[in-house]
Amino acid sequence: MEGLFFLSQTSHFSADRVNDGKGNEVPIDFKVRATAETLRFLYVSDIHIGDATLWGQLIIPLLNLDLDSRFASDDRFGLADVTATLGLAWHPDRMQTFAFGVDLAMPTGSYEADSFANTGLNHWSVQPTIAYKYFDPQGLDVSLSSRLIFNTENTDTHYTSGTELVIDYAVGWNLGKVKIGATGYYLKQLTDDEGPAVASDGHRGEGLAIGPSLTYSFNPGMQLSASWQHDVIAENRSQGDAVWVNFATKF
Repeated sequence: MEGLFFLSQTSHFSADRVNDGKGNEVPIDFKVRATAETLRFLYVSDIHIGDATLWGQLIIPLLNLDLDSRFASDDRFGLADVTATLGLAWHPDRMQTFAFGVDLAMPTGSYEADSFANTGLNHWSVQPTIAYKYFDPQGLDVSLSSRLIFNTENTDTHYTSGTELVIDYAVGWNLGKVKIGATGYYLKQLTDDEGPAVASDGHRGEGLAIGPSLTYSFNPGMQLSASWQHDVIAENRSQGDAVWVNFATKF
């Protein structure tokens, strides 16, 4: 379906613990609250390269971040890191879609090296992504996407985060205008962090989340969905819960 699409993603993440590299809670007072409004503008063109369709998107996140620990507390609100994508999509039949794209995450968010909370990461990242979707309007609905995240150096701290693999998944069943299902992600850091004071394990992170989702389709071009994701695995990461409310429409 060609044209311009819009997706509003409102999310809230909360965690009261941070884990070490073995998934055990680090014994410090810790709390994070992050509320984000992410605006996605997706354009599917009428340009075809062989059997593929050219598409692109712009992702603009606004973030309100509140961090509190025994050592420091801070909060920030503002623009986070904007991402631009260019890709190709294939439709072998009416129920299946394959897509490939390359995301470029730009350091547009606010960052101060001596700040406890920042809305930006202060580095670029290139993220090649592949995705698959199977959609039966009367039954099974499956979405999978896998990306590799290659990070550049944070020039203020001379720290480089390791390469990460992220898999997002959603499985549901369509019941007329309603879809019920489950959603979540898996994250695995593949290479060590590099920079001052890196832990002996390379500060490699790993995470797995899962939770229920509910979607209502007003028409083929407009949807409202809600989901909750609980972190069941968190290594060298905070462990908590995320709630999402998404609204998608076609202009």
